[in-house]
Amino acid sequence: MRYLGLLATLLLCSCASAPKIIAGKSAIYGMLSADAHSAYKRKRRDSVYSVYDDEIVDNTQGNVVDYGQLNELYVGLILPEHKPQQHSLIVSASGISPHSLALSVSDNVRIFNRTGDSHYFFMSEIGGEGFQDVAEIKAGESRSFVIKQEGDFELLSDNDERLKAIIFAKKNMAVKKLSSGQQYLFENLSPDTYQLIFWHWRLGKVEKKITLKAQENRHVDETLTVDNVMKSHSL
Repeated sequence: MRYLGLLATLLLCSCASAPKIIAGKSAIYGMLSADAHSAYKRKRRDSVYSVYDDEIVDNTQGNVVDYGQLNELYVGLILPEHKPQQHSLIVSASGISPHSLALSVSDNVRIFNRTGDSHYFFMSEIGGEGFQDVAEIKAGESRSFVIKQEGDFELLSDNDERLKAIIFAKKNMAVKKLSSGQQYLFENLSPDTYQLIFWHWRLGKVEKKITLKAQENRHVDETLTVDNVMKSHSL
């Protein structure tokens, strides 16, 4: 029954109509999904135990990522002009929600500390030397900060290693946050060449160059998998 519901959802998305043509303007639209590495899916079928990202997962316990249910997929579009956007992170004793953010340099992030302790937060670049102090936030309070650097970062608490989130920042990037299988739309675009970025904190990113003519609506679907990310980086 679950699979019939999923099939119906996919058929509904695939039949969704394209955006209306706007005089002198263009659009990019499509669907973003996630899936497992092909080798991982084969291994999962053939064995009780699976190996993925150097982790062994016991399939009998149900501790396997359900890629069709991922809800922190992002699609970003680099625009010549980008107005700063507001984002929120909720810190609780169990962690930070959402676990990841894709955003633009100059965007504002507000952290709500709903733990019983004060925490000092900072951002450390993954695989690099970038660093940004954020703020000390007392229990029950909130604080905003502005993203100053491009890159892939971990937002961390200095006194609780469980409190961390992954942040992907790029200059002039407008973003849409999606669940796997949802549609996105960027409209009212001028004819130009655009950089389109699909990202998930665990699967990585796929980047595409899209050239739009006047009054052209371009349909671009993408499925984020380790295979597709590696293929994209090799081009």
